[in-house]
Amino acid sequence: MAGVEQQKVVVNLPRGGIWVRSAAGPIQFGMPPETIKDSMSLNLDVPTIFVVPKMMFDRQRGVNLAEIEFPAYYNYFLLKRRIRLVVGSESAEHALRTILEQSLFGPTETRTDEEFRADYPQDGRPDFAKECEYFRRGPRGRLVVDELVEFVLVAPGETLALGEGVALEHVREGGHRVVENGHVLAHVPDKVRLPPGPDGLLEASTIPFNPPAFGLTVLGSSHGFDPHGRTTGFVLWIGHRGILVDPPVDSTEDLRGKVPTKIVDSIILTHCHADHDAGTFQKVLEEGRITLYTTPTILGSFLRKYSALSGISEDMLRRTFQFHPIKIGEPIPVHGGEVRFFYTLHSIPTIGFEAFYGGKSLAFSSDTLYDPEKVQEMHREGVVGTKRAQDLMGFPWYNDLVVHEAGVPPLHTPMKVLAGLPEDVKKHLWLVHTTEETVPAGSGLRVAREGLYNSLRLQVAEPKHAEATSILEAFCMVDLFRDFPIGRAAEVLRFAKLEQYAKKTRIIEQGTPGRTFYVIVSGIAAVEQEGSEVKTYQAGDYFGETALVLEEPRNADVIAKTNVGLLAFDRRDFLYLVRNTNILHRLTHLARIRAERSWEVMEKNSVLRAMTSAQKTQLQSLLEEARPIKAGQTLWSAGRAAEAAWLLEEGRVTLNTGEEEEAPTFTGGAFLGETDALRRRTPHNSTAEVTENGRAFRLEAMNLQRFFQDNPGLLVSFLGTRFVE
Repeated sequence: MAGVEQQKVVVNLPRGGIWVRSAAGPIQFGMPPETIKDSMSLNLDVPTIFVVPKMMFDRQRGVNLAEIEFPAYYNYFLLKRRIRLVVGSESAEHALRTILEQSLFGPTETRTDEEFRADYPQDGRPDFAKECEYFRRGPRGRLVVDELVEFVLVAPGETLALGEGVALEHVREGGHRVVENGHVLAHVPDKVRLPPGPDGLLEASTIPFNPPAFGLTVLGSSHGFDPHGRTTGFVLWIGHRGILVDPPVDSTEDLRGKVPTKIVDSIILTHCHADHDAGTFQKVLEEGRITLYTTPTILGSFLRKYSALSGISEDMLRRTFQFHPIKIGEPIPVHGGEVRFFYTLHSIPTIGFEAFYGGKSLAFSSDTLYDPEKVQEMHREGVVGTKRAQDLMGFPWYNDLVVHEAGVPPLHTPMKVLAGLPEDVKKHLWLVHTTEETVPAGSGLRVAREGLYNSLRLQVAEPKHAEATSILEAFCMVDLFRDFPIGRAAEVLRFAKLEQYAKKTRIIEQGTPGRTFYVIVSGIAAVEQEGSEVKTYQAGDYFGETALVLEEPRNADVIAKTNVGLLAFDRRDFLYLVRNTNILHRLTHLARIRAERSWEVMEKNSVLRAMTSAQKTQLQSLLEEARPIKAGQTLWSAGRAAEAAWLLEEGRVTLNTGEEEEAPTFTGGAFLGETDALRRRTPHNSTAEVTENGRAFRLEAMNLQRFFQDNPGLLVSFLGTRFVE
């Protein structure tokens, strides 16, 4: 494979982007995360010329398409050379400078006064101006962005001479051409090609994954320059609920279908280097409003970086998640446990943590320089205070489980320091941010193993009321019951029955009376009609409501696809439970919308199809029943106030903006609506006309806003759109 790749002029990189061989050296178009590893693994020359795409951030996938940090680091620190970055506008250069400044040198403004417990010693607090400046020392003095990167502006219609008879043409109609001695080597489009999804880095299994009560699942244990390893990140499990820690790119999608989305409901962001924040927005986009744990200083850097990248305002990005600011010195209660954070020693502000649950504890170092000799030197130079130095040298090795990074000095902990630790510490120590090849033989050190079934589990005592907590948490995961009064919790516990079904067991049989409402606690259940799988449900989803509320026979079989845990509510108990609420009305409406095969219509749409089952159910519940649409009918008109969006079941609609020579036409599965106008209730600037009879579901602007409020990550995908297909 690698030998074949070496002979090619144009190579589509596995992680996305295009590599082109030329006499002036290789050129890369588009830089999704970790593509530097593609060049290395394919034995291709690492480029020094990178062409930034017009669209630098894929809003639907939440992926950075201009990840220039690691190409710049690799070329400068390892190969001792500067990269040339070709941009199409001054605004793109400004955005990328902002990103590099945040990643290389840290934020210019910090908010540490509000980030520490009031009585926390002043000389124990980091002076980021001094610490970041210390790590900014380069081989030629103080490091600046222009020492790593040469920005070159090539506007549409312009040509850049690269030498050796090679020229880069920015085509006015879009894209770029690489020309060598008058011969076109490649014509590369503007849009970056991304692969369809992760390549199965997390193992698939027919055995359902049982999350630890307390422990870690390592998603990646390597670093940004390892061509064969995944960058470091993991899931922290507390009370069988997950918190993503610095998720690697595409890990959210890789977890989907293997771990229920709703039981991993938050993120810890330790710092803003590309190998640690690349997967964060993918989780934000996934479902619901996730909770983000970090400090205001790190959050500010994250927002500045991704606002520059995506073109979305910091305020808008801030509204896509629930920010839980951490305070150093004060424990934070999480899922029945406790997490305590501390600032590490790194080139930019970075946090590590200790977690406590069920009488056990674990610690994660995050990226840090744990080197007592170096810390003492920094103390002598006045970079760190006395208490700060003591804290940095007093890492909490005493925990029952320790995960510590072991990268390349001077930004990371030297392997020789870890090898010199006491043997009793090494027994519960696992390394990340490194590879097996770098671990000295006989040192007693181990690299953490990746994968769900290699999860590091600490044996803990189940807390009091564990079953009651499990029932209430499963009940509250359902969107339908989000506003259910806490005073009714006793009724939920009284009526709910925990039931277990083995894999392939029939839970519901088509044609039988509907007497039970089910909520999935664990596992995956499949809905089948006439022997064919229609859809699947996982934890946080519910089923059985259609027959129950309409008093009709079951309209499908439900089969346990894995071992499944359920909350079961008898019909009489359930109706009593939801009395004096609008839940029964909402379920009745949902049953009618489902009967009109709205789920199947959404499956025709690439964006809606990618939503979770809970999101699809929520959207269904907000749709109006399908209505006929007739040729000549106008769904909306330019200049009229935006009132609704439309989901086409069948028929044909033409969208005229007055800008295109040929107005685009849409058929079944298309979701039509000017998102920005509907959010702001402003006039349309286009006209949607029915050109062929059909049927469509209508979604009022108010309900669309409600859907986006509950799923703010999806709003990012829809911003600025008139349609999604």
